[in-house]
Amino acid sequence: MSCRSRGEFRFPQTPALTVYARRPAGFDSGTTCRCPAQTLHGCDNRQVPQRPFPDPDRPYFTPSKRVAGDWSAHIATTLDRTATLLAGLTPEQWESPSKCDGWSVRDVAGHLAWRLGSPTSSLMREASKGVLRKGLRVDAYLDDIAKREGAAPTEELVARIRSIAATKVVSQTRAGISELTEAVVHTYDMTEALGLRIRLSPRSTSAVALVRTRVPLSSAASLAKRNRLRATDARWQIGDKGPVVEGTAAQLVLKLFGRSVQLDD
Repeated sequence: MSCRSRGEFRFPQTPALTVYARRPAGFDSGTTCRCPAQTLHGCDNRQVPQRPFPDPDRPYFTPSKRVAGDWSAHIATTLDRTATLLAGLTPEQWESPSKCDGWSVRDVAGHLAWRLGSPTSSLMREASKGVLRKGLRVDAYLDDIAKREGAAPTEELVARIRSIAATKVVSQTRAGISELTEAVVHTYDMTEALGLRIRLSPRSTSAVALVRTRVPLSSAASLAKRNRLRATDARWQIGDKGPVVEGTAAQLVLKLFGRSVQLDD
């Protein structure tokens, strides 16, 4: 059955599990399938043309200004892809520092599993406890949680992230741009620090980048206002004036979120 007609995709790492995703915003019923399955894993419909990634001949596109709504399918595919990458790491890589200051790859994975996998009520309780212990130092109690959650066995962390991915496919609960941002940014925190490449949906990465540039008086807003930011692999561009600043989607996203990244300009 074509994923164009039913919005179906399968996680290849769990062959016994078949999940059905709603068609994400931007779904195109034309000749090229744009569902997350095709973007990350390859569409089940073998007659759908598959473009190479990156495609150097594809023109740059400007992200849609509309970022509100249901991103569950995009979150699901991002997390499933992340879980697959984490499953192949060595013990040394798990303990390596990430792009998130003070956090190892293990800590970032623990934070991701906690932030996207915990019920809202649990997150609120943790926040209340954190304020009582650390005051308004949000980073301090998030550090404690990341260390605590990241101390779990690596197999458990991978399983939790993969389980969250499967859950997001069938539920719109907490599946907005904030959750997508958590998934994309922290995935890149791990992969870029390890020198590993992961393929994420250009629509997902461009939306996360665009939202960051909308924060008033932020360094991200200033960077986008003065430059044209071009993701050379994902082929999106933010900004329409000023000099061109190029990088991969991962580099641009992390730069906008304050990570230490060198861009080409």
